[in-house]
Amino acid sequence: MNSLNARIAMRLFFMAILLLCAGTSVAADASQRALFRDALTAAQQGRLDARPDLRSRLQTYPLYNYLSAAELRYRLDTDANAALDTQIEKFIAAHPDLPPAESLRRNWLPSLARRDRWSMLLANTRDSDGGTATCRAVNARIQLGQNPRSEALALWRVGRSQPDACDPVFAWLDRQGLLGANEIRERARLAVLAGQYGLARYLARQLPENQRTAIDRWLDVAETPANLNYASAGLDGDIAVYAFKRYALRDLDGAADLFSPLAERLQLDAAQRHEMKRQLALLYAQSQQPQALVWFARMDHARMRDDEHALGWEIRAAIYNQRWPLVVDAINDLPPAIGNDEEWRYWHARALDAMGRSQQARALYAPLAAERSYHGYLAADALNQDYSLNERPLAVDPAARARVEAKPALARAYELRALGMDHAANLEWNAVIDGLDQAALAQAARIAHEWGWHSRAIITLVKADYWDDLDIRYPTPYSDAVRQFADDNDLDPAYVYAIMRTESLFQPAIRSSAGAVGLMQLLPGTARLVARRMDASTPSSSALTIPEINIQLGAGYLAQMRERWDGNIAMATASYNAGPQRIARWLPDDDMDPTIWIANIPYTETRNYVQRAMSHMTVFQARLNEHIVPLDKRIDDIRPGYGDRTAQR
Repeated sequence: MNSLNARIAMRLFFMAILLLCAGTSVAADASQRALFRDALTAAQQGRLDARPDLRSRLQTYPLYNYLSAAELRYRLDTDANAALDTQIEKFIAAHPDLPPAESLRRNWLPSLARRDRWSMLLANTRDSDGGTATCRAVNARIQLGQNPRSEALALWRVGRSQPDACDPVFAWLDRQGLLGANEIRERARLAVLAGQYGLARYLARQLPENQRTAIDRWLDVAETPANLNYASAGLDGDIAVYAFKRYALRDLDGAADLFSPLAERLQLDAAQRHEMKRQLALLYAQSQQPQALVWFARMDHARMRDDEHALGWEIRAAIYNQRWPLVVDAINDLPPAIGNDEEWRYWHARALDAMGRSQQARALYAPLAAERSYHGYLAADALNQDYSLNERPLAVDPAARARVEAKPALARAYELRALGMDHAANLEWNAVIDGLDQAALAQAARIAHEWGWHSRAIITLVKADYWDDLDIRYPTPYSDAVRQFADDNDLDPAYVYAIMRTESLFQPAIRSSAGAVGLMQLLPGTARLVARRMDASTPSSSALTIPEINIQLGAGYLAQMRERWDGNIAMATASYNAGPQRIARWLPDDDMDPTIWIANIPYTETRNYVQRAMSHMTVFQARLNEHIVPLDKRIDDIRPGYGDRTAQR
């Protein structure tokens, strides 16, 4: 790690030299940004009036209105009053696309509620503001003498705890005599169906003891699903289905045995029986057991017509068991909107090929092989032909670019990015692209690419429905670090880039909701273990936002996953996403074609992740001027013997 730190320091040194040599314009920009930081801090602390020099020197700076928003927010927090409300309302109206104005509005609404400014609250609440704001708005209508009965009951009739802002609304419903025993029981039923058992118990306590029997029965089977074995007629059917699904998660074979007697005993209707059979079929398919085919065959396929998830798993179960005629029949029965998906086009051809109908298979493979995608590459492999990358650089469109550059949010996004305020910059970029036509969106993507803002460039180009500029969609930043650490770990640099793009879209400071950090989305605990095994310095969480450190440890972890699975990169990729312990549970009993195994990965996220990463790797091999290794040569068979060795490690 010492040599790495030295390289980082040297890079920063040369960046500083470049800034010094870049002339007065860069120095002026840097100076103005420093002034803005000082001014923003002063505004957030209510001290900007004491620094008139800062205000005057920043009058033309793109982020000047951020100072006004910060000042108004400080005053809102310290001395909210009617005059200030008027100023805030005018500021929000004057700057409808300014993210700090929107943030100010959202913080202003609860202040209006606390001060009983109901009319102004209603006028400034939006449908997109969320549950708390909706509760406040309904309460505002009550306070203004209106009668929002239906809106108030809609807030009550949900199976989850509502925000505290709903309490006055519910108190009003109670005073109106609208919360009788039936309403309370129905909400308790919804709570059980949502898994909110505490709420259901709370609601039961609102009823006389002799009226709680139904809720107690619901909770009994919901919390202990095996009690369905003793459930008697009269149990709510939807509750029974909910408990049955939970039972199947714990004891799949036991639930399968219980299905018929339970459905008869409780006299469940056709829709409820369908839901139970669907759960059994899906769980058997996702646990890769042949009983899946039996349960899919028992389902009412008219009810499955638009159930893309269940239809997909019916086909996957047939693929896993290599029941190729079933694959063909199931795909032929798909609605066109689903059947035209590249995945099912490929497996249709693959099944026909396996059945000896090679001419029909080739007719399906040929158009698919012209596509730049995972299944397109597999189709090309089947035809033994080169991959089609279909590169078509985006043409320059000065008029469309001018429409983008006319947006004030563009300059604000640039400045925020230069200041390292990434979240605020992303919000401004959303304001840039809001309302743009496709041609302008495409040029906006080019601008972001020119800035090195690869995540926004890629996302915006997708929004423009332009897919073929590979320079924008598959950039190769941090190339020195990627090549070095790929080489250190005997990895293909294209593989490292594929994982990086799939994980973070090249965002070095991004953090996931699970706590993963940086370009290759490493959990800090995982990064520390990898560093220890590599005899490297233990990284802090913040250090993982440094590209070189993240790439070094990410490549090291990827290499460890590949080693764990004897070089099988499909399994290494799946492990990188879902963890090696889960992958070990998905091993087949016999050697298996990797494409069949990948198609049957139980987690949709991981299945798509592996397919995307393998597809991205192909493009990056081309971008790095490497030899493109076909997927059928790159991905090894899946072997059951992996599990024995894994258990010993």
